Amino acid sequence: MKNIATALTTVRRSPYQSFAAILLLTVTFFVGYSFSLFTLGSEQVLKYFETRPQVIGFFEVDATETEIQTTYQDIREKEYVDEVKLVTKQDALLLYQEENREDPLLLELVTAQILPASLEISGETINDLQRIRDELATQPGIDEVVLQDDVLEALASWTTSIRLVGAAAIGILAFTSLLIMIIIIGMKVVTKRPAILIMRIIGASNWFVKSPFMFEGMFYGLVSSTLGWASTYAALLYLTPWLREFLGPIPIFPIPLEIFAVQFAIGTTVALFLGAVAGSIAVSRVMKK
Repeated sequence: MKNIATALTTVRRSPYQSFAAILLLTVTFFVGYSFSLFTLGSEQVLKYFETRPQVIGFFEVDATETEIQTTYQDIREKEYVDEVKLVTKQDALLLYQEENREDPLLLELVTAQILPASLEISGETINDLQRIRDELATQPGIDEVVLQDDVLEALASWTTSIRLVGAAAIGILAFTSLLIMIIIIGMKVVTKRPAILIMRIIGASNWFVKSPFMFEGMFYGLVSSTLGWASTYAALLYLTPWLREFLGPIPIFPIPLEIFAVQFAIGTTVALFLGAVAGSIAVSRVMKK
């Protein structure tokens, strides 16, 4: 408790430096929290669009009802299949009539008997669609399997890019936070170098010397993380109506409160750790000299 009190006293005696540290770190954590939400939202958007591409399997025109139902049931039971829709010959005719309702001549020439039944299949993830296509091609009565490979490649590329960019950005922000705290705390350590040297001469332990500065760094981290998280939450509440309209049917909102709680817990833990490390590094540099 004494070390904590000493740290708070140091913060109070240099308010401008403390305010600058908290302000810079709050901005950093605000960006970090915002980007983590953006990354999470992007993942949800990509997961939504991952289920939009479908594998479409067309049956042979003369495929029997038994073959169609057997294939339908077999595909439905696959654990990597999310949804299967059976389009019967009559359904195919209705779709054809809807698409060509302005051309009566085409409607007269086409009947349900000359149209193939089909299966429209969605996978659990984008990587399952290739597997579904290969599996469907071996089923009895299937004449053709259609899958848009270019769409899949684009979605997979976006997924990988967002994950990499998110990880890199969070890593850079964490490193930036560490440097800011080292610089701010280091400036205070320099002013107390004579006192630190005296404590070392009389046999003070490393922990006794470092702990006040480590607690000071943890204080900066805690306050900045809290302010950054609160600012992010407030900004999200303000932007939610616009985001709902912009995203349309994509099911992102409402965001569960558990996600915000976990985000704050992880961010604050990282902030406390970075603060302690920054304080320790700042003092160690003086002790080595």
